[in-house]
Amino acid sequence: MHVISDNDLFQRLAFENPWWNFKPTTRIEFRHPPQRVFFPSFFNRIMKADEGEVLCLAGPLHVGKTVMLRQAVARLIEEGIAPTRVFFASLTTPSFTTTDPGTLFEMFCRRYRHGFEEELFVFFDEIQYIKGWQDAILELAKMRPKTRFVCSISAGTPATERFSVFVLPPLTFLEFMRFRGSEEKLFGPAATTPGGKAVFKKSQLPVLNQEFMRWINFGGFPESIMSKTERAPPPTFIRDGLTSRVLHKDLSNLFGISDAQEVNRVFAVLAFNTGREISIDELSKTTSVAKNTLRKYLEYLEAASLITRIDRVDQNGNPFQRAVGFKIFLTTPCLYAALFGPSPIDHDAFPRLVQTAVVSQWQATEAEKNMAYASWRGGDVDLVGFDPKTNKPSAVFEMDWTDRYQRSDQGPTNLVQFVRSTNGTPNAHILTRALARPGRKDEVDIRLVPAALYCYWLNRGRHPHRLINDEN
Repeated sequence: MHVISDNDLFQRLAFENPWWNFKPTTRIEFRHPPQRVFFPSFFNRIMKADEGEVLCLAGPLHVGKTVMLRQAVARLIEEGIAPTRVFFASLTTPSFTTTDPGTLFEMFCRRYRHGFEEELFVFFDEIQYIKGWQDAILELAKMRPKTRFVCSISAGTPATERFSVFVLPPLTFLEFMRFRGSEEKLFGPAATTPGGKAVFKKSQLPVLNQEFMRWINFGGFPESIMSKTERAPPPTFIRDGLTSRVLHKDLSNLFGISDAQEVNRVFAVLAFNTGREISIDELSKTTSVAKNTLRKYLEYLEAASLITRIDRVDQNGNPFQRAVGFKIFLTTPCLYAALFGPSPIDHDAFPRLVQTAVVSQWQATEAEKNMAYASWRGGDVDLVGFDPKTNKPSAVFEMDWTDRYQRSDQGPTNLVQFVRSTNGTPNAHILTRALARPGRKDEVDIRLVPAALYCYWLNRGRHPHRLINDEN
């Protein structure tokens, strides 16, 4: 039987790197699919990487990591980097499993006679499938300190500081509208330009909420937007097999999980309870899975960027010494639709999906590591944001998707109690469906903001009430 030779492997590499055949007279022209809003920051990290550092692009499957790596390749070559100094290898390619990343890279270096001190750009896509990949790529980075190594992973986080991690979250609400062209219609042409002014009219809020509902049900993955055709039914990417693509059994195998069906069943229970407080004891009783096994499943689902757990604090904003309960959230609300079908805007589950949407937008900001919720005897607060410098509550949020405070005299008692018990420092917000105004209760200032507008603002960096124009 014939074996796969180095020449055969290099032929496959050349197929994956067509720019190696560019000549000085070649007219360089790449296709340019829409960029994620995170691309400029990612590319900047590539160019400013320290010697011996490896940049790791992390995020769940199907959020656009491969596209972003290829966009970085295109930008490098368009900016004048010699095409034969740029290397790309997708390590999901079956023929590459017969070798290792170092061998593939050295083939490339030998073919183009690259010395150890030459500046090269090397991209390994989905490197987590290679056994011992962290040690392998760090050894390459040590041998060739002038080379910038970039890899993508869909599960786990590197265990050493020599890796710099850039997290690519699921599609944000801002990106969803930008890809669909609805941002310009709702916020004006300048909204889509860097530093441009966005102006929103209150009369457009029902339209914005419809976009928000569509994003919550269908919008977390670029493929669900890009595959859209005229008069198409709700995106088939969400309906037909998203969970099987995102819950990839090969990823669970990397975490030593042999029963993929059981972990999928646990994930379904967690997804159904997104936005709710749960405990390991309750989850074990519901799923009939041992507690230690559940802890392993939770670690895997978090490492695969499918769920997020946030911790509980008391009414003074202090963590509990013995954490029993936690809130569970999907990393993008459209996973709920993939499992249970889309939820109309008045569905019982929709307020929890709105809360899930807010948390998912926080994950695309520095707030990701500073989230909690408050719960005490007789009261609770949906979400709490902490100042990373002081570790004190800086913002508190109550969800009011039904706009109940517009129809009753009852005020946000728990929200006010939490603010007052934490010395009045946190900014108080009520995220609504349609109300946009300031409020005040018991000397605590409260800002009522439409949840859809808040989610848009989070990735835009402006305060939502400054976007609103009262004109019809």
